[in-house]
Amino acid sequence: MTAAATTVRREVEAVGLISAAHFLSHFYQLALPPLFILIRDDIGTSFLALGSTVAAYNIATAVLQTPIGFLVDRIGARGVLIAGLAVNAAAISAAGLAESYWAMMAAMMAAGVGNAVFHPADFALLSSSVDDRRLGRAFSVHSLSGSLGFAAAPVFMLFMASVWDWRTALIAAGAAGLALACVLPAFSGAIRDNRARERKQRSGDWTLLLDRTILSFFGFYALSAAAGAGISGFSVVAFIAIYGASPELAGGILTAFYLLTGLGVAAGGYIADRSHRPDAVLGICYAAAACALIAVATGALAFWLVVAAFCLAGVFRGIVNPSRDVLLKRLTPAGAVGTVFGFVTTGFNVGLGTAPVLYGWVMDLGRPDAVFWIAAGFTVLTIGIVFAARRPVAGSAD
Repeated sequence: MTAAATTVRREVEAVGLISAAHFLSHFYQLALPPLFILIRDDIGTSFLALGSTVAAYNIATAVLQTPIGFLVDRIGARGVLIAGLAVNAAAISAAGLAESYWAMMAAMMAAGVGNAVFHPADFALLSSSVDDRRLGRAFSVHSLSGSLGFAAAPVFMLFMASVWDWRTALIAAGAAGLALACVLPAFSGAIRDNRARERKQRSGDWTLLLDRTILSFFGFYALSAAAGAGISGFSVVAFIAIYGASPELAGGILTAFYLLTGLGVAAGGYIADRSHRPDAVLGICYAAAACALIAVATGALAFWLVVAAFCLAGVFRGIVNPSRDVLLKRLTPAGAVGTVFGFVTTGFNVGLGTAPVLYGWVMDLGRPDAVFWIAAGFTVLTIGIVFAARRPVAGSAD
């Protein structure tokens, strides 16, 4: 086997293992909600209380993600990823053993602590393990694995609960993560964490997060997540209200949207590796997605054209993801990948945590079309941020 083939094989192993951990990260985020009705009846609590455990999970992640990014850049990402995966998985299994609401809350908060490692550690390890010429495709596989984790969680958890019970489902899900955490150390040759010299250059530099470019990307992630919150949380009820679609059809449209988003992510990896202007890719794709969402909002098109436009918005949103991550990587100073990605991806939590209030308000006002208008508006705002964020951070490779 040639040296080039050996390198590619090692990179494939690294991307596969890191993406497997990312799959479980997203899987664990949706492991509990499908089981709410079973858990409520068993431990005698309310849906509000159970929902608060998921909120606590996300709050713990949001609070710790940036500090863990600094830790990644100071001591290395591989050990942090393994430890975080083990904590996340063990806490999910512990949730399956909970006999009370407060025990469930404690387990989910601990799981959120473990979940905080994935974005800073994953991007640092991918950047170290994969040649820059193939980094877009690596980011593409990584992003797609998260989407597959979201898709798999409800199916697996409900199946396991139907065959056994909700406790067994959670314990089994956690056991899978613990198994992967035990396997990862054996692949230290594939998953490279060789940025020790670069970490000494920039680790612990909190002022880096005040840079205009970094703050712009934080806003980019937050606005993109805010647009996505409307699509994932309210498009089904909006389709029913505007177009008279059945719940089954509206749900099927959203499923198609996410399947095509996945295809867009896969294609976006190749585009990111071949494009010299990832900012242009982001601008064009988000402009097209915004136009498609506006077409859905107007209610002026035939229904099949509305569905086609909505699905096209999913394709364009998917294409963006690898170019977004490649652009941020190019603008990030050497040795600060964990810090920067840990901070800016906290924007996801901000967007997902705040935007649903706005969407719920317009639905209560009897304006379901506003769901798509607002999602399109957030998408347009991201375009301006992309071009504001093109200036490299001081000390970056560019």
